[in-house]
Amino acid sequence: MAPPTILAHKSSFLTAQTLQLSQTLAPSAAWRESNSRAAEGALSDRVVDEALYRANHTLQQHARRVYAPQASRHVAEQIEALYLEAAEKAVRGDGGAGAGGEDDAAESVGREADGEARFLRVGADFASDEVISTLPGTWDLHSPSQAEANPPEAQRYADLASSLVSLAARRKEARDRLERLRRMRDLLSPFTSADASEDGGTGLQKVQPNLVTRDGEIEKELERMRVLLVRVAARVRQLPDPERDSDGDAAMEDLDSMEQSKIEGLLHGL
Repeated sequence: MAPPTILAHKSSFLTAQTLQLSQTLAPSAAWRESNSRAAEGALSDRVVDEALYRANHTLQQHARRVYAPQASRHVAEQIEALYLEAAEKAVRGDGGAGAGGEDDAAESVGREADGEARFLRVGADFASDEVISTLPGTWDLHSPSQAEANPPEAQRYADLASSLVSLAARRKEARDRLERLRRMRDLLSPFTSADASEDGGTGLQKVQPNLVTRDGEIEKELERMRVLLVRVAARVRQLPDPERDSDGDAAMEDLDSMEQSKIEGLLHGL
């Protein structure tokens, strides 16, 4: 059984009509009997068969040229285009209806197309979430009579509708994930560098590295400070002890000033 589409129905109709017009010609049994009984002017069977052969040959050539499958399908496509154009005009409400009842009917059809039957619109975008949301799960929810008359097509519609809804849900998840990743990228943009290609593509020159690590900068500075403290302590131990005399206070002051000058020089050198 042909699927319930305009193109399929019209193609089936044209094929049936062209087959009838392309059938070979043959005289009926009554004509042959009357011809054999005729006393005068009767045609011999050889003459009849030869005339039929030529006529049928011409008929077959004519059918191949005029009733080609491509020509029949082209006519069916033109009829379908006319039907779809008329349906689109009825949906838009500009079908040229003059009476008030026809205008109301066209308006109701337009409301139905804008509402729950949006998927029936000519040229409906089945990649749109709005159209997908209006699809019934099974065709019997929209037209029980058509579903009962064409069970294979109804099952095929249910499979396609289920697949379309599933793909739409997956697309929504992918869009949400993409939006989330874009927000994360915007939040991390302050940590990126304009010359990311110069630092190996990381783009993290503006981020201070972790200093508290093995062989890090802090450990190196602490090691240098430890060496300097050892050297300073050794120099201090090499200083002479102050003498216990009347000039002790003066010597102590000179020693203090000398040590202070050494420390200042050492710190200035760092």
